[in-house]
Amino acid sequence: AFDEADTGYFFGRNALISQVCRRLAELPPDSRLLTVVGPSGSGKSSLVRAGVIPALRRGDVPGSEKWFIARMLPGAFPLAELEMALLGVTFDVPDTLTTLLNDPRQGLAAAVKTILPDDDSELVLVIDQFEEVFTLVDFEDERRAFLNMLQRAATTPGSRLRIVIALRADFYDRPLVYPE
Repeated sequence: AFDEADTGYFFGRNALISQVCRRLAELPPDSRLLTVVGPSGSGKSSLVRAGVIPALRRGDVPGSEKWFIARMLPGAFPLAELEMALLGVTFDVPDTLTTLLNDPRQGLAAAVKTILPDDDSELVLVIDQFEEVFTLVDFEDERRAFLNMLQRAATTPGSRLRIVIALRADFYDRPLVYPE
């Protein structure tokens, strides 16, 4: 897959990059989640990492040049991977990050509010290979906790978080088991 450093070699997807950026800009305040779905090997990861992320850093979405971008793969322990991804964009690590993430009421939305500076910046959380949540996570309670955390954060009024998920098309049905 192409990565952000390879953006100069990544071409031919400008219309799709613009479409994803436009959708990110138009996300309603009560549903700040965008899913990129495609067959295995179709370039979802490259599109997001070498196309969309550089476009956001350039400011292709109004204000996005001030946004923070955290990337993660869910792996077998998505809550731990999420915490590591957030630590990667945090300048002043709050002692309460783990506590906030584990709070069933506030969770990720509160953690994002805590780690972002007091300005109009936002955080874009890119979760690549989202199918790992269904293939590598052994415990249903951990899978459900991670999915619920994402759902609550994406629908929290005033959230400063946008979530971009890349999901293989043959796993499209797996998230549908969790209607919320």
